[in-house]
Order: sequence, then structure tokens, then C-alpha cells
Amino acid sequence: MFNQIKIPILATLILMLLFVAQGIQTINLSIKNEQNKDIILLTNKSSYLEQNIQNLKNEDSLIYEFALYDCNENIIISKLSKNPANLNFQVLVNSGFIYYKTALFLDKKLHFLVVAKKQNWYKIALIGALLFVSTIIVIFISVYFVYHSTLKIHEKQKKIMDSFFNDAMHELKTPLGVATINLEMLELKNKNTHRIKSALKQMKITYEDVEFFIKHSYENFPKKVINFSEFLEQRVRFLTTIARSKNIEIKYLITPNLKVFMSEIELTRLIDNNISNAIKYSKSANKIEIYLDKIDNQAVFTVKDYGKGIKDTKIIWQRYAREDLSQGGFGLGLNIVLNICNKYNIKYNVESIPTKGSKFTYKISLFKEKLIDSLVKNSL
Repeated sequence: MFNQIKIPILATLILMLLFVAQGIQTINLSIKNEQNKDIILLTNKSSYLEQNIQNLKNEDSLIYEFALYDCNENIIISKLSKNPANLNFQVLVNSGFIYYKTALFLDKKLHFLVVAKKQNWYKIALIGALLFVSTIIVIFISVYFVYHSTLKIHEKQKKIMDSFFNDAMHELKTPLGVATINLEMLELKNKNTHRIKSALKQMKITYEDVEFFIKHSYENFPKKVINFSEFLEQRVRFLTTIARSKNIEIKYLITPNLKVFMSEIELTRLIDNNISNAIKYSKSANKIEIYLDKIDNQAVFTVKDYGKGIKDTKIIWQRYAREDLSQGGFGLGLNIVLNICNKYNIKYNVESIPTKGSKFTYKISLFKEKLIDSLVKNSL
């Protein structure tokens, strides 16, 4: 992708540098031009003062300042705001003033007349401001151009990736469904079929995670009232096959008839990812405990395992994060759970001790049936 946009970026940078360099050169030329104008004005003023040197003490001006020195550079008359340190100059620019010195003879003795004028920075400041604004506009247009070019490339690549993933997911879904249905039709119950069923269900969970990850940013999953208690029991039964393949026992205690208002797909991802992770990171012949309680008008869903535990409970929520690479997976599960929690304002907590196990807790607001809904239901 960088190879595709590096030419627009380089062209934009070169254009910006040329514009800035041209701006600096323009300002320098403007400064020199103003100084040359000031020198001409000071020369004219100096000539005028020489002609009226006898009345120098009475001369006054709002624009010009002047001073008369003897040959030893001693001040005879000075109306300068700031006297120069010495007279070793003809034109001097210092402290915002421009000085011009001429030599003249008075009573056959050498004297020096210095005329000064405050530099006019208004025009230069205006030019600088215009150049600054122009530079900002050029930078904005350049950044927009690069951004637009990058966005087009990104959108094109995103469309290609979305198309690829959608096709890939479709190609996976069909054989996965066929294998599951045919295995059920065989009605064989032995150790091998349990392992196959477990593998297929694990594949199904992974498939649904990836599918959800692809679609959740642009697809709106419809919400409805769900009997959380019954739904959780169904998911536990579904996941029991995976647990049995590792000789893991699932124990659960579910408070009946707890209802929530959310998407069935998102609730499935919340439940399946937590229970499947507990199975994945538990040792064989271990147990998992699942609880669903009602506390302060909230359904408290808890999954507790006695597996290897978690070293860093903060990093596990990040996308693609995996503490144990040997366990496989894409590192999407808990990031998906986090996004669902943020969407529904679900409070979540994790407690874990390495080698001892982990406990994940989620507090989900219970569905509140409105009075009008209750009256309609009773009338029916």
C-alpha cells in the first residue's frame, strides 16, 4: 500500500518545500526592498538637514531622528531614541531602526550627521501573513490529496478483503453444516464421534466469531427479549460435547426466567466465547462452573474454571491478543465480548490466579416490561 501512495506523498512534500522556500525568499526580498526605500528617504533627509545645519537644534520630525557628531564621535546634538555604539558604518540596521551616516565640514572641521528612521514592518508582516495563510491552504490541500488517495486505496483493498472473507466464510459454512448434519444422521455414539462432534462445534464457534467480526461494523443485529436462563442452558448443552472430549465436567446453577433485551447473535458470542475459553484453557478431567444469578435487577453471569489462569488480565481484551499461542485461535473472542459489553453497558470483571484458574463475571441489566405491554398481554 505504501508503494502505491509514496509518489503522491513525495510530490506533495516537494511542492510544500518549494512553496515554503519561495515564501522565505519573497519575505527576504521584501525586507531588502523596504530597506532600499528607507535608505533613499534617509539620503534625501540627510541632504535637507545639511542645507539647514544651522537650524539643526530647531528641527523636529515624527518620522526621522538625527544626531550630529564631531570628528571624535562626540555627540554635539542628538535626537536619536538610541545612539549607535560607534560610527563605523554608512548604513546600519539595528533594534528596529535603520541608520544612515554622512560626513560634512563645519568651520573646516569634520563632522558626522546620522539620520535614523524606524523600519516599517507592516507591509512585511502583511506579506508574511498572506504567505502563512497560503502555506496552510497548500498544506491542507496537499494533506487532503494524500488522504483522498490513501482512502481510495484503502477502500479498494477493504472491498477485496471483505469479498474474500465473505466468499471464504460461505465456502466454510457449507461443508461444516453438511458434516454436522450427516454426523447427526449416523446416530453413532462412541468415543470417535464425540471427538468429531467436538471438533465441528469448535470450528463452528470459531467460524461464528470470524463472521461476527467481519459483519458487526456494518450490520445491525436485531434486538429482542430473550429468556437468558433458557438460552444459557441451551448453549451449555451445545458446548458440553466439547467439554466431554477433554473429559471436563460442566456444572451450572441457573436462576430461572431471567430476561434480557439484546441481540441473540451477540448474546451467543458472549456466552460461547467465555465457556469455550474455559474449556480450552482447562486441563483434562477438570471442571467448569457456570452461574446465573439475579442481583439488584441485573443478571449476573459467571464462568469459573480451574485451569492455567491468566498472567495479564488487561491485555486479554485486546484484538489478536493470545497468552498461549499453542492453543490456536485468532485472539478475537474476548475482544468481541468487550465490544458487546461496551455496546450494552455490561459491567465485566475478571479474577485470575496463574495455575489456579479464572473467573469471568458479567452484569447485564434485566429486561423491564413496561406497564402498557403488561396490560396488552393480559388483555390477550
